[in-house]
Amino acid sequence: MISTGISGMHRGVSLRLDSGGGSPKLTDMRTRLRPAFFAVSVLLTTLLWAPTSGCSRGQPSSVATSTPKSRVAPTLPPPTMQPAPSAPPAAASLPVALTPNQQSRRTPVVDAVQRTGPSVVSIFTEQKPQYNPFGFFGLQEDDESGRTSLGSGVIVDPRGLVVTNEHVVAGAARIRVLLADGRELPATLVGADQSFDLAVLQIESGDKDGKGGKELKDLPSLRIGTANDLMIGETVIAIGNPFGLSHTVTSGVISAVHRVVRAKNRTYEDFIQIDAQINPGNSGGPLLNVNGELIGINTAVHSGGPGIGFAIPIDRARTIVNDLLQFGRVRYGFVGLRVANLQERRRAATGVVVTEVDAGSPAEKAGILPGDVVTHLGDEATVTVERFWDRVHRILAGEDVRVRLTRGEVTLRTTPIDPKEMSQRARKRLGLEVIDAQGRAALVQRVNQGSSADRIGFQPGDAILQIGARQVRSASEFYAALGEIRPGTDTVMLVFRGQASYYVTVPF
Repeated sequence: MISTGISGMHRGVSLRLDSGGGSPKLTDMRTRLRPAFFAVSVLLTTLLWAPTSGCSRGQPSSVATSTPKSRVAPTLPPPTMQPAPSAPPAAASLPVALTPNQQSRRTPVVDAVQRTGPSVVSIFTEQKPQYNPFGFFGLQEDDESGRTSLGSGVIVDPRGLVVTNEHVVAGAARIRVLLADGRELPATLVGADQSFDLAVLQIESGDKDGKGGKELKDLPSLRIGTANDLMIGETVIAIGNPFGLSHTVTSGVISAVHRVVRAKNRTYEDFIQIDAQINPGNSGGPLLNVNGELIGINTAVHSGGPGIGFAIPIDRARTIVNDLLQFGRVRYGFVGLRVANLQERRRAATGVVVTEVDAGSPAEKAGILPGDVVTHLGDEATVTVERFWDRVHRILAGEDVRVRLTRGEVTLRTTPIDPKEMSQRARKRLGLEVIDAQGRAALVQRVNQGSSADRIGFQPGDAILQIGARQVRSASEFYAALGEIRPGTDTVMLVFRGQASYYVTVPF
């Protein structure tokens, strides 16, 4: 196993993902292809890779491409609004007509695989080669055409929408999809979110060079189920392309639900744990129930041994995918709290103390007051500020969140983080007024006394050139960039003063 403490230098290196409690190390299920063989000897022990051109803290992890105006962005319907499944289509791996002997052996698993197999695709991505002066920790560099990787995906709309994992297509310069009928077609990235490791692709009909760009219709798509009523021990089916072996089928049972897995400084919650064998190349493939309904997206396996896999529940995936399709980004939930670590002299801290409640926020409406001590969000303890924000940043818009206080428990419903509203809040908190600087920067005109900017040391005349990964050339771009910063994060700003430039970390 190849390990390194440096992230984002090469997607082939492995990162050890663990927490203080000895939580599992996860293996990402994507394998890289060489021109003549599969590179299957290297395990990738990472659930989620940093983007190739790394995003700064505080910047959104959602990426979207503009949808052509001629198309109406589809959405994934809830289970109750979908038509009943039609007659099972014949899968390429099964005979059209079964013998009496085969009929006697036909099980619900066989029936589900026959119906759903055509909706599973292989995803090939090519990444632009990047020069690395330090080499690749003993691995040989790929040729000039760039790295080629393999993953799985599932068609969720007859018009060619495919759901997969974000890490399958991260950094891809070219994406191609291999259908069950043997057609290999180009695909474009509609949207992706790194935090939840989900991406949406649009298959295009084109020639062998990927040209043409016509939209497909009537492709086989899966019926969306639900993961809200899963039973421990229930039979599940995984279909994918491990090691390039197309449409490999494995089955097992639900081992656990609502798994919370800590990996380095991040937490992934609400996973479905299964014992169906899934391997490199299965990333983004479907997890099905015996009715052939999509209940999850296979994402990771435990690197310590076989039989421990994890999938993203389809109910959460549906919300994220629909946000990407409708809004071009994932709508995270706004709570409206600011907290600080609780100082306990004689015993361990039990929670975090509320220092500020935003006016009109869900927290204010729920009756939370400054001075309250928050001990849990949902079932997760919030013993430090870091743990509090880690949990908040995994909340989606419209979620009901139970907030346990030392004086009782309240429930609040989060609202979408509106960029314009967040920009106004961040602007007030930061305390900077800026003007255009001839289209080259945002020039600080005034610093409010006692504000965050004042405490950091901003001065009138400072030129702000960049916020996170986003360049700033005007006042409007400065305020727009503020609207993309999530509460509770630190963002780096590039500031020019005099004859020098400085990187300044600004807490939000």
